[in-house]
Amino acid sequence: MNKSVIIMAGGMGSRYGGLKQVDSFGPNNESILDYSIYDSIRAGFDKIIILSSPKLKNYFVEKYNTLFQNKDKIILDVVIQDPSYGLYNHELPVDRIKPWGTGHAILCCENSVDESFITINADDFYGFGAFKKAYETLVYMEKNNIQISTISYFIENTLSENGGVSRGVCIKDGNKLIDIEETHGLIKVDDRIVEGTFDNKKVRHPIGTQVAMNLFGFQKSIFKILNTEFKSFLSNNINNLKSEFLLPEIIGKKNVHIDVTDENWFGVTYKEDSDTVKEKIKKLVETGSYPSSLWNK
Repeated sequence: MNKSVIIMAGGMGSRYGGLKQVDSFGPNNESILDYSIYDSIRAGFDKIIILSSPKLKNYFVEKYNTLFQNKDKIILDVVIQDPSYGLYNHELPVDRIKPWGTGHAILCCENSVDESFITINADDFYGFGAFKKAYETLVYMEKNNIQISTISYFIENTLSENGGVSRGVCIKDGNKLIDIEETHGLIKVDDRIVEGTFDNKKVRHPIGTQVAMNLFGFQKSIFKILNTEFKSFLSNNINNLKSEFLLPEIIGKKNVHIDVTDENWFGVTYKEDSDTVKEKIKKLVETGSYPSSLWNK
């Protein structure tokens, strides 16, 4: 059964101060994106869709078309998040600089997807177990007529050693996601508690709290929902230059299946995280979780 991965690779990390999507972290200059593609393929996904900014499109096409020359069963597509896409009768405001957000980014990929798919961030290291769980969850969704899923992480497995981070805290009932509460400045207080701010109030969460890390699963029917929701969003926000059509906010309104992975997530929120990520990948290579050179294996 065909399954796709949409990789969000168009953003610019303001706190990081560079293009995390293309920076080298592995022993042979592999990016985090390389590891996600590698894990996707070995988990069973056979179509890779990279959602890119215009300035990076040629880079992605040239790099991965070369790498995939010997992988006949893997399809690569690079899609641009065109701010004019899906605007219906609206005109793009001339002063609009900010993209329309993650919900619109996925919508821009609708003509490249004919199967169930997951979405991930290019600068997040999710771990092979998460991709395997995501693939299995897509199969479960198809059998049980579920449109949306998310693979959550335990909060303590997602924190940075270099400052507070924002995480979507999952409110759930069994395997049903009720809501995602975007919580900021999360840091570990002690071995049992993580502290942050939600809705301008200090909150504390116990170790083991599940958080969404933008690893979502969808059946293709989600595009009908996205088109409807985006049309409504535009009616209210077309002239608001800072408003965004965000995927977690859309998902929070729907019937969403949630499962959890015990993988350790890591990424580069801050420039100081770079050395930490390199060291973690080095250890994964040393323990045999990944080959020293991903694309020569």
